[in-house]
Amino acid sequence: MKKGFMGGITDVVSDNELHKIHEASIKILEDIGICSESDIILDIFKREGANVDLKNRVIRLDRDMIETAIRLAPSSFVFHGREPQYDLLLEPGRIYYGMGGSPEPHIWDYNLGQKRGPIKDDVINIARLGHVLDNVDFLGTFCCAGDMPKDTQLYHEYEAFLSNSTKPFPYSAPGREATIRFIEMASVASGGESELRRRPSIAIFTETVSPLKVGQYSDGTVEAVEFGIPVIVALAPMMGATSPTTLAGTLAQSNAEALFGVVLTQLLKPGAPVMYGPGTGTFDMGTLQYTYASPEQTLSRAVVAKLSRFYQIPSYNLGGAAEAKLPDAEAASQATMGMLMNALSGITMTKVMGTLASGLYGAPEMLVICDEIARMVKRILRGFSVTDETLAVDAIKEVGFYKDFISHEHTGKHFRNEFYFPNLFKRQSIGEWEQEGKKSITDVAHEKYKDIIANAGPVKLPNGAEEELKKIIEK
Repeated sequence: MKKGFMGGITDVVSDNELHKIHEASIKILEDIGICSESDIILDIFKREGANVDLKNRVIRLDRDMIETAIRLAPSSFVFHGREPQYDLLLEPGRIYYGMGGSPEPHIWDYNLGQKRGPIKDDVINIARLGHVLDNVDFLGTFCCAGDMPKDTQLYHEYEAFLSNSTKPFPYSAPGREATIRFIEMASVASGGESELRRRPSIAIFTETVSPLKVGQYSDGTVEAVEFGIPVIVALAPMMGATSPTTLAGTLAQSNAEALFGVVLTQLLKPGAPVMYGPGTGTFDMGTLQYTYASPEQTLSRAVVAKLSRFYQIPSYNLGGAAEAKLPDAEAASQATMGMLMNALSGITMTKVMGTLASGLYGAPEMLVICDEIARMVKRILRGFSVTDETLAVDAIKEVGFYKDFISHEHTGKHFRNEFYFPNLFKRQSIGEWEQEGKKSITDVAHEKYKDIIANAGPVKLPNGAEEELKKIIEK
């Protein structure tokens, strides 16, 4: 099992300011409430004693219900892989990175030098790439199975990932039907329902629609919680459009929406595993687009991380994404800013590595680059030890004024652990780089992607599982 390095060493708000955001969120849920377009969710809150205005379909929560749910939500749980080496110990401040997010309508094609419509084979290759890359801790995609029929497209994506990786797999499951099928297919890939219940290796999203609405998309929460599948409370307000234009106001609203999702899971089953993921996106006033990598987003996610530690619920959020259209220097700088700041502030699960163009498509090459960025961030989080041995006073004395440390035994003993050795970002002389063809990092990443795909294949499934997965799609 992986035990991610601990982050959470950066605070951007004081404890008093954090308390004010929390209290504003409580007031929003008590006085304004959440409008539910879902009959199922209305019925759940009515049954459990919330203040439900059936005529206007508004659910208001009192402080005690909210705070009880926060206490009941587990502060730590294991998000399993289908193989134990991919298990993730989730708790506030422990850091993991994942690829992609939801199925996007395009993919960036290196050979064409532009985006194109994706097909199922792209999803398969992305799954295999994510499975091989060491610093991709959990899965997701950045394109859809666009050549499959619309009504079964999502199920083809489930099949592609379940057949080609055994890493933890959070994914979209809009509504009850999709959630039921996702669980059914994951059960087949796991070797049966009992095994998936014992070691849940998928997670689904429950999402409010900002501002302050919840719809039938989240109805599948009922099936997921009953089965023991972790639920990610994820939402995507846009500052200045579907949430206030101030960071504090967006944080108050998005936190209220996220707490509503936490309450929903705990009403269904006290102690149900849940991840806290309020979004804090910006509505760009110049382009009218949702941003994925703005500085104010990065700043506000640091507050989300501190709220996660305050509530003691593992967190989930953007961080590896780029607004750049190519896997280039712009994309790498944006991904690095998000990934490093998320780690330093303590976001548990950072998603969307490899994603470009503010979520409209992704690139395998960008995922390879982000894998290297994640390695560097994890090295920073690992830190260093200060002991008599590492202070090296005796070695310094032995070297003195006229020798060097290159041949000293202290160097041979420690350099492999102290130094970071890149996999992708080669440390070459200019001459060596020129001799190898003066390749850009995008070219180098593409070559690594090709090598991985040339040697990767499907994972081993239980006997008969491949045929059963296809039957579920046909059914």
